[in-house]
Amino acid sequence: MEKKLIIIAEIVFVVIAVGYYTVKELIPDFKKQFGSSDRIVNPEKCTNIIEIKINDDVDYIYLLDNEEKIYHIIFLSPSSLVLYNKNIENNNYDIVNKKSIEQFIKNNYLKTDSKISVTRYNNDNYIKYKDSLLSILKYYNINTNIIENESDFVEMSKKIGVEPSSKSKMISELDYYSKELINNNSNNNLKNIVLDKDNSKKFSNNVYKKIEKYIQSNNIENMDMKDTRLIISTIPADDNAKYYPSINSWYYVKNKRIYAYIEFEENYKYSYCYKGSIDSVYEGECEVNEKN
Repeated sequence: MEKKLIIIAEIVFVVIAVGYYTVKELIPDFKKQFGSSDRIVNPEKCTNIIEIKINDDVDYIYLLDNEEKIYHIIFLSPSSLVLYNKNIENNNYDIVNKKSIEQFIKNNYLKTDSKISVTRYNNDNYIKYKDSLLSILKYYNINTNIIENESDFVEMSKKIGVEPSSKSKMISELDYYSKELINNNSNNNLKNIVLDKDNSKKFSNNVYKKIEKYIQSNNIENMDMKDTRLIISTIPADDNAKYYPSINSWYYVKNKRIYAYIEFEENYKYSYCYKGSIDSVYEGECEVNEKN
């Protein structure tokens, strides 16, 4: 009998040890492989669906729960993937809207005059969500005249090309569609780009050209360095939106000419000073008298 108890105790010890190792080592390591957007959706948590469109290009869906949080994002267009795995999910409306809007501004998808449409599938928590959205848009000087719509699962089914079904089945189908979109675009989003001396000059010129395009498109003759219509640190320097100018960067416009200091910093600092044109540039910090 005593021997049997010892064997049982040893088995229990092994089970506890394996369980502890799994919780402390394997599960955290496993979770590192998956980001905030990789979870499988739980359709039963959904109390409302909010679809957001920006300029008929960005298209995605927030799933709301009864705790007044966004618990899942469904991506419907490649441009919406800038929100992928950015730890936006499972936060309240203010945090979600702030993080999302910052990403769209950084990636040049959202500007002061962008057209934003919001489609709801019922009224649960919609007013609270909308109030939060308008507040964050106003904070970033983005157009708050949003276009509001209502829809249903039948219309969404037609949009993604599946048979209309129950709410739970439809949400699962949407999630499958979203994950296929992520998978199909992952190769383009994961290019290995490094910040070195050669690339830093190219990235700096990219940023300068985007400022130049904005100034020309809006027919701006003069712009103060403190103007927030186009914040330089939110301008992506590469196609994959991996690098941005540091917060030390600045620019101003005088007589339609752009004067700028563009800096990148990772393991090493790279910086360039532009004296009114993309051709009039030198490496390093601008002199004090070259600031506005």
